[in-house]
Parts: sequence; C-alpha cells; structure tokens
Amino acid sequence: MSRYLTFFYFSRRSKIFSICKYSLMFLLVLCVLTYILLKIKLLIDYHYAHVFYQSQQSKICQNNISLNRNKTKQILFWTKIFSSPIDSQYLNNYLFTSTGRCSIHQCKVSNNRKELCDSDAVVFHARGGIKMYDMPKARLPYQRYVLLTKEPPYKTTAIVGHLNYFFNWTATYRTDSDIDYRYFRWRRKDNVNTEIKQQSYLKNRQVRAASMISNCYSQNNRENYLKRLSSIIPVTRIGFCSWNKCRKRRDECLNELANTHPFFLAFENSLCRDYATEKYANVIINRRMIPVVFSKTSNLYIPNSFIDANQFSSPEDLGQFLINIVNNSTLYDSYFKWINEYELVIPDENDYLCELCKKLHNPIEPYKVYDSMKKWLYDDAKCQRWISRLNKTIDIPVDETMDYEDPLF
Repeated sequence: MSRYLTFFYFSRRSKIFSICKYSLMFLLVLCVLTYILLKIKLLIDYHYAHVFYQSQQSKICQNNISLNRNKTKQILFWTKIFSSPIDSQYLNNYLFTSTGRCSIHQCKVSNNRKELCDSDAVVFHARGGIKMYDMPKARLPYQRYVLLTKEPPYKTTAIVGHLNYFFNWTATYRTDSDIDYRYFRWRRKDNVNTEIKQQSYLKNRQVRAASMISNCYSQNNRENYLKRLSSIIPVTRIGFCSWNKCRKRRDECLNELANTHPFFLAFENSLCRDYATEKYANVIINRRMIPVVFSKTSNLYIPNSFIDANQFSSPEDLGQFLINIVNNSTLYDSYFKWINEYELVIPDENDYLCELCKKLHNPIEPYKVYDSMKKWLYDDAKCQRWISRLNKTIDIPVDETMDYEDPLF
C-alpha cells in the first residue's frame, strides 16, 4: 500500500511539473511572438515611410503655387494634441484677432485636412497619433512641417525617430528647438534692490521632503533613488503613485506641504538634455520650499535657487546635506536670495503659435530640414538612468528609448 501511495505521489508530482513546464514554455513563446509582431509592425511603418518620401516630390497642389504670397498664413494641425483635437475657433480668437495675444495677427489655425493645400505650416504632435498610412498626400515646396512636443524622448512615438528629411522646424522643450516651447524661463529683474532685508524662511520646520509623482515607473529610476533617500530623511509622497492623495488644486496642495516640509523633491521622470518641467516652477512660485532637482538641466534653473541631487555621490549624502541645511537657518535662507534678483517666466501654453506665425512671416527665414530625427531627438538628448548599485547615472541605449508604442492610438 505504501509503495502504491509513493508511486501515486511521485507520478502526480511529475504531471504537475510537466504542466508547469509547458505553461512556462507557452508563455515564453507568446512573449517572443508578441515582440516579433511589434517589430514587424515597425518595419512595415518604416517601409511606408520610405515609399512616402519617394512619392512626396511629385505630389504638389498645382492650384495653390502662389499661396505663399498670401498675407495671412495658415497653420494646419494634422494630428490631435494627445487624443484631443484643437479648438481652432478659440485659438484664432485668442491669438490672432486685433486684440489677440500674438503681436502678429495675420495667421489662422485650422484642423480641417481639406485645407492642406492652403496651409503654410503643418503641425504634427509627437503624441497625437502620427501614422505613416495617415500622412498628407501632397506637400507644397514652401510648406513647413513642424514637430510639436513637450514629452521626453522615451514618451515619443517610435516612428518619429525614422522621419528623416520630413520636419523643417521643431517646437519642443529643447533649447535648440526652432520654436520655444519650454515649460518656464527666468530672467534678471530690471531693477535689483540689494537693500531688501532677507527674511527667515525656515520657520522651525524639521527636516522633511515632499514629492508629488504621477508617473510611477520612470525611465531614470527616480523611484529607487527616493527609496534610498527616504532611509535618511522622512519623505512624504503625494499623488497617483501613493496612498496619499491631495484633492485640492496643485497650488493649494503645495501650500499645505510647505507648512511642514522645507524641501520639495522636483524629480523629473527623465534625465535628458534640457528636460525641465513645471515641477520646479511650481515650487519656485510657492516660494516656501527649496526644490531638490534630479535632472541634467541645472543651467535652466534660477541660479542658487535649488539643490542638484546629481552633485552628490549618493542619496545618503544628499540626505545628510539636507539635514545640515535645516540645522543652519542662514544657509537655508540663502537659497531664497534669488527672489531679489531674478523672476520666473511661465509662458502661455499657446505662445509657440505666436512664434510660429512670426517665423512664417519672416521673408529671410532660411530653409531648414532635419535629415536625421533619430540623431536630433534621441542621440542628442543623451538620456540617462540612475543605477543604485553603482551610485551613478549611465547612458540609456537609444534603441531602448525609441521602443515606444503610444497607448493612446
């Protein structure tokens, strides 16, 4: 009997093992097939791109050759902005009427594709659903194709990196873009009053840092950095990636955090050239916490207004430095001296259209075309990732950054 039970036990165990083994093999094969199908899809898109470029030269709107001499320049949005179409009526009234925001009013915005042959500029949003089978069927010699995005490279649809000899201008957060589309800028005040008495900003707050994060899995591994930093100082996490939620407006949430937190961790989700978002700007506007940044753009921030995490050998060293600052109110207050000398500038979200309109009206604007979007958008971005075991950042392979399929489309 015992011999029979032993045989039954091992026989059943062998069957379970076999089932698990074949299940794992099936899942592995499924993953490999999914990966291959995605790559095939990209290759098909690239093939369409090549065919599209070859056919562009011969497809011209013959009836509109003289359009570029028209006084009013038309800007056509070929794609949506993320998943939403533009409100052309609102933009035209807000920007290009006699009382509009733009200094030059002789422009018109549209998202009607039937007006392609009447358009001087065609705008493609990097997350608006760019598809090779959905490209314009004609292109006038003087039309300017514009890439629009505020997203980092790893959040840009992969096909954009293969659109060579396609875009004439770029409107992005990058400082070398043709059209300025940054989140913020700063400038020196015209009248600097050096006699203003410096006030006390610390106000008996204990060492503690706050963060508001909605992207839970970043490309730069900021999550691992924050985890180690929180072992040295208390870190309060607010937002989608935390159990702590703030149901109020962003400025009200920051005000509440500033009552008890002397530092704010303005960590971006990407360590890429010139990528600096509203995280830093919101803290500067609040003027009650010192922003601690984790980026490659220290030159874009107001001098002496922030602490750069990249200047420390480890998260633990940064944490100790924050402790030292809280124990020295004079040192803490020194990070607010910029208020007397500089000011932050937050552009209107649609100011890039004013600049685009101005460029379209410039008769001596030189011709330009991006021969390699991969080089400009990805290679030149020099994106990096923080590696915990190395205590440093390393370069991210470009192929990994480009491997992005937009979930919106």
